[in-house]
Amino acid sequence: MAFEPRSPTFARYDGEHQPLLAYKDAVVGIPGSLEIADEAEPHVVEELKTLLRLVYPVVVTTALEFLPGFTCIILAGHIQSPHTQQYVDAATLSTMFMNITAYSIGFGLTSALDTLCSQAYGAKRFGKIGIYFQAGLQIIGACLGPIFLVNWYSESFLLFMGQDAEVSRLAQSFSRWMLPGVPFVFLYELVRKVLQAQNIMKPLVAIAAIGNVVNIVSGYWLTYHTSLGFEGIALSRSLGNMVLPFLLVPYFYFHPHHLSQWWRGWDLKEALAHVALFLRLGVPGCLMMTMEWWAFELLTLMAGVLPSAVVSVSAHAVLVNINNTIYMTFAGLAVASNIRVGNCLGANAPKQARLACTVSLTLALAISSTFALLLYVLRHEIPRLFLNDAQGIARAASVLAVWAPLEVLDGLNAVVQGIFRGVGKQKVAATVNAVAYYVFGIPVAGVLGFHFFLGIEGLWLGFGFGIFVAASLQFYMLFESWTWVELAEDAQKRTAE
Repeated sequence: MAFEPRSPTFARYDGEHQPLLAYKDAVVGIPGSLEIADEAEPHVVEELKTLLRLVYPVVVTTALEFLPGFTCIILAGHIQSPHTQQYVDAATLSTMFMNITAYSIGFGLTSALDTLCSQAYGAKRFGKIGIYFQAGLQIIGACLGPIFLVNWYSESFLLFMGQDAEVSRLAQSFSRWMLPGVPFVFLYELVRKVLQAQNIMKPLVAIAAIGNVVNIVSGYWLTYHTSLGFEGIALSRSLGNMVLPFLLVPYFYFHPHHLSQWWRGWDLKEALAHVALFLRLGVPGCLMMTMEWWAFELLTLMAGVLPSAVVSVSAHAVLVNINNTIYMTFAGLAVASNIRVGNCLGANAPKQARLACTVSLTLALAISSTFALLLYVLRHEIPRLFLNDAQGIARAASVLAVWAPLEVLDGLNAVVQGIFRGVGKQKVAATVNAVAYYVFGIPVAGVLGFHFFLGIEGLWLGFGFGIFVAASLQFYMLFESWTWVELAEDAQKRTAE
C-alpha cells in the first residue's frame, strides 16, 4: 500500500489520489493551528467511499487478531491425553486472565494514539506522531513489570477466585510461556495505531496473516511433535506475537517514506513531556475497554450460577461466540470512524467530521439491523453450529430471539465509542460505561435473571439495557451537548501542546 506525504489537498491512497477533506478555499495558516477558511459542504457519497476503503482491511485484520485465541483452544482440545479437558480449561482460563491483566491494559493505554495520531495527521503535524509513539513506549515499558509479575504468579490469584487447583497450576504455566510475546505485541500495537492514523491499512492485514501462520505451524509442531506438549501452544502464541514487529522492518525498508514522514529520531525528553497528555487519554481509554470486558466476564459468572446452569452456560456460550464474530465488523467500522473523525478534527474541518460521524453511524445502523434480522430468522439454526443437544439448542434459540433486536444497539454503541476516541473524549466514555454497565446493566440483568426467574434470557436482556443506556448517553453528548466546532478547536489545542 502506497501512502505518500500529502499535498494540502490530497492524500495518496493505493496509488490513487483521494481527497482527505472537501473544501473550496485555500488552507490558511494561523499560529498554532490550521484553519480552513469557509469550509465547503462535504459530500456524503465521497465520505462513504472513503470510510468503506478504511473499513474492510480493518475488519480482516480484526478477524485475524481473534484467531490466535481460537487456535490455542483447538490445539489444546486435540491433545491425545486423559487430561485434555483440563488443558482446554487451563488455556481458556489463562487467556481470560491475561486479557484482563495484560492485554486490556496495554491495548487500552495505547488507545490514546487513536486520538493523538489521527488528529496530528489531520493537522499535518507529522513530527508529533513520532513523539506520541515514544511517549507510548515509555508508558507501556513502565507497565510491563507489574504485568509480568501478576501473570508469572497467576496461580495464586486464580486459586483465590475459587478455580480448580490443577487447572490453575496449568494456567500459570501457560501464562508464563505466553509472557515473552507480550512486549512484542504491545510494540506492534503502537506502530499499528501510528500507521492506521495515516490511513495505512493493507500491510497490517498481511502482517497479521503471517503472524497467524507462524502461530498455527509452530503450534502444531511444538504441541504434537516435541516434548513441550501443552506448553508448546503458549510458546507458539508468543512466537506469533514476536514476529509481528519484526515484519514491520522489511515493510519500512521497502517503503521508507512511510517511516520518515513521522519518525524524526529519538527525543526522549520531548516524549517525556507528552506522557501526561498521553495518560489523560490512555487511562480513560483503558477503563473504557476494561469496563466492557469485565462486564462480559461478570455475565459469564452469573450464567454459571443460574438454575439449570449447564444448559444456561451452553446457551450463553453460543451468544458470546456469535457476538464475538459479529463484533469484528463493528470493530473495523469503529476504527475507521475514529480515524476519519480524528483526521477531520485535526484538519479543523468540523463539518466534514460531523458528516464522517453521521455516515459511520448510519452504516452501523444498516449493518446491525441486517445482523439483527439474520439472528432472529436463523435463531433455530445458528445454535446447531455449536451444540448438539435439543435442550441447549432450544434455550439458545430463545436467548437469540431476545437479543436479536438489541444487536442494533450493540453495533451502534461499538461505533460511537470509536468516534469518542476520535474526538478525544475517552474520559467521558469511560464514565458512561461504568454507569451503564455497573449501575444499570449488570444489576438489571441480575434482577431479571434471578428475582424474576427469566434465567439466561433475563441476563442478556439486562445487559442489553446497559448497552442502551451507554449508547443513549453518548449519542446525546455527541449531538446535543457538544458542538463540532468546539471539538475541532480542542483538537487544534491538543496537537499544539
